[in-house]
Amino acid sequence: MLENFKNETLNSEKKILNIIRFGAIIPILIFSCIITYILIDKKNEELKNEIDSIKSEYLERNKTNVKKEVDRVFDSINYEINKSEESLKFLLKEKVYEAHSIATNIHKEESDFIKNGHTHSTDHIFETIKNALGGMIYNNGRGYIFIDDRNGVNLLQPLNKDIEGKNLLEYTDAKGYQYMKKIADTVINKTEAYDEYYWYKSKDDKNTYKKLSFFKYFEPLDFAIGTGEYFDDFQKQIQENLLDKINNIKFEDNGYIFIFNTEGTYLSHFDKNKIGTNGLNLKDVNGKYFIKDMIEFAKNNNEGYFTYLASLKPNGSIHNTEKISYVKYFKEWDWVIGAGFYLEELNQIIQNKKIELKDKHKTVINNILALSGIITIILAFISFFISKIIEKMFNDYRRNIKKEIDNTLEKERLLIQQSKMAVMGEMIGNIAHQWKQPLSTISTISTGIKFQNEMNCLNDHDITLGMDNINGSVQYLSQTIDDFRNFFKPNKTKTNFNILDALENTIKLMGSQFKNNNIELIKNINNAELYGYYNELLQVLINILKNAKDELIKLDTNKRRIIFIDTYTDKSNLIIKIRDNANGIPSDIIEKIFDPYFTTKENDEGTGIGLYMCKQIIDGMTGKIQVINVEYEYEAQIYYGAEFIISMDKFSI
Repeated sequence: MLENFKNETLNSEKKILNIIRFGAIIPILIFSCIITYILIDKKNEELKNEIDSIKSEYLERNKTNVKKEVDRVFDSINYEINKSEESLKFLLKEKVYEAHSIATNIHKEESDFIKNGHTHSTDHIFETIKNALGGMIYNNGRGYIFIDDRNGVNLLQPLNKDIEGKNLLEYTDAKGYQYMKKIADTVINKTEAYDEYYWYKSKDDKNTYKKLSFFKYFEPLDFAIGTGEYFDDFQKQIQENLLDKINNIKFEDNGYIFIFNTEGTYLSHFDKNKIGTNGLNLKDVNGKYFIKDMIEFAKNNNEGYFTYLASLKPNGSIHNTEKISYVKYFKEWDWVIGAGFYLEELNQIIQNKKIELKDKHKTVINNILALSGIITIILAFISFFISKIIEKMFNDYRRNIKKEIDNTLEKERLLIQQSKMAVMGEMIGNIAHQWKQPLSTISTISTGIKFQNEMNCLNDHDITLGMDNINGSVQYLSQTIDDFRNFFKPNKTKTNFNILDALENTIKLMGSQFKNNNIELIKNINNAELYGYYNELLQVLINILKNAKDELIKLDTNKRRIIFIDTYTDKSNLIIKIRDNANGIPSDIIEKIFDPYFTTKENDEGTGIGLYMCKQIIDGMTGKIQVINVEYEYEAQIYYGAEFIISMDKFSI
């Protein structure tokens, strides 16, 4: 092997010298071209990335701006709604207190002219108060003052004279609430209170609306003065005020807030002519109903970015340009609130930046090319001188390496010889290891025959059986040497055999050890024809079964000792499983048991070579051997032990 390497090295040296002498300039030129290309490509990539970055930054900045503006409007609306109830309460209370003050002043003034005993004086005062409060109409004719007594009788209702004088105590609103009882309780308790109920509007007697009222006890005449307002009417007023403010919001160059309801009616827009018109049927140049689609988008997503074509800009320009708007759905008022920006502005910025960057890029590329040319020339001269130095060093090295190769060849021959001696010593140890069991069997049988003879109970059958077993063991001892010798032969002879015979012979050789140690053997063997190395497989099975036996005899004598042997075919593979109940292999060593010279046995009882040889044999048969710890049930009893699994191709082992 090393001789071949020597010849190949000499040929390589000639090629290397030629490369050193004549080819140094080529890699420099290639390197220079590659570096130049990389630098130019990098600059091109930087140009592209910078343009992309500008686009991305513009989009994100503008997206953030329009979202911020929409959120600000959205928050303002929520703020106005949150404080609207308090504002309404304040307004109602203020109106009732104003009416109460008027009634108090009238009562005081009229009382100064009343003479004792006049029976109509109180009625006169009441009529005066009624006339004064009946004229207190506010909020564009919606707001008015009412008067009710402790019995639930309405004394003043400016907008509906039909109910004046009627007892409304048992009346209920649209949801069954007896609103008059709270007014009556206020009179009885001499206090003031707010109340909510659902009632009809003066011009709409079919629909009911939520209404807030406030009433205060008027002690001189023992009745309550009150007023009320419909929530939706008050909110409409708030909406109008907010829309007036929103219509004046402008940001950036062409930024504005637009609002329309889900019916498509514009409520706010920079183009005042659009306010109040319906945009559901508006189309862009692509025929897209962008207002309708935007409404559906907002209702389905609640909020988000929507892209469409816009035809009109706040600066007065009219042309179709792509626009990105952030829209948000305000469910309580059924509004879609949005703001957007135009992408053509981005395109113009990018175009201007492209021109600027390309000019810079061209200058950088020219500088790179010039610098690359200069560096290439310098490196070419340097490489020429370095090649001369390297050539001399290489020649010196070649002479030294030749000496090293010659020395190594001699060392290799010595190592091969040492390796052969080491293998021979290992094989002798393996033979000794394998012979322990059959020698023990022979010893056990011969001792038994001698004992039976001394006891005068020896018969011909026992002698024949013992001799057969001894002969079998002797044959195995003889065969072992051939098996190990054949294991290392480059050309081995394969034979046809079946797994049942191999297992039966193995069990036969070890039967006495199982019997003497009260070990049960449970077999579930599906026979299969094999073509391979019979004796080597036998060696593997013996090693595994012997290791199982060695572990089982460590168990207490009162515990059951079992070895399970199962074989089956899986497609083209033969699977052999050997399992015991010896409590398994410790998890910290289970990965090491196939390592050479690794053993857990004490007092030099194990060499650590048995399972290593098993793996070598199975690997040589293109098979696979592994071991795992398993928990299993047998005859209603749970056991735990090691399981060896051998998998081989039954046609090519």
